[in-house]
Amino acid sequence: MTDETDQKDQAVEKEAEEKFPIGGCAGAHAEFRKGNFGTFVMRAQPVPNIVPPPPIAAKPLPPNDEIYAVCAKKEIGDRRGKSFPLMRRWDDGKLRPWDIFIARFGKQYFAYENACPHSGQRLDWEKNNFYEPNYMKVLMCGKHGAQFDVETGVCISGPCEGQRLTSILCFVDDDGDVCLTGINIDLDADVEPVKVVDPNSDEVLENNGFKLQSTKREFFK
Repeated sequence: MTDETDQKDQAVEKEAEEKFPIGGCAGAHAEFRKGNFGTFVMRAQPVPNIVPPPPIAAKPLPPNDEIYAVCAKKEIGDRRGKSFPLMRRWDDGKLRPWDIFIARFGKQYFAYENACPHSGQRLDWEKNNFYEPNYMKVLMCGKHGAQFDVETGVCISGPCEGQRLTSILCFVDDDGDVCLTGINIDLDADVEPVKVVDPNSDEVLENNGFKLQSTKREFFK
């Protein structure tokens, strides 16, 4: 009797499989409406493993057409530089600190992000000191001594040789102001300090075989 029962159950199950598709609620309901109650069979389908997409990191907004007057040209002496902590617009609607510097060489002005391509650290070994201190002809990172061509931002010596600083379009307008363009910033926003440190502590910075003793300070606008 057991074998016959098993055979009958298998036959009923096979008939149900042929009559109703996998997950056959629709077929079972149709048979029910016809009055043929038959055998209601439900077979669970595997749930697909849904992997959420990775979060998309925020990015700086593309450049707009605005021209930003940052400072008067006389504020930066020949073979000197000046840092400017700005607030940059991002595509998530936020403003984030963005530190840049403008370097003067003769009558020309050049603007770059204040970040060494070697380690991302600030270039100035002391506030607004961006040039190699002996000859004042090239820009220099105060941390590991990488040297950069002023006009192109290309590293000509140091651990990131061949790489370059991120340049920003810079020019002097008819009013004698140093202007930036090709960026997206908010000059009216409150500017956050770029770096907050203990002004009473000192730090020895390495520079290609010689060392500079630099007093730490807060770099405010």
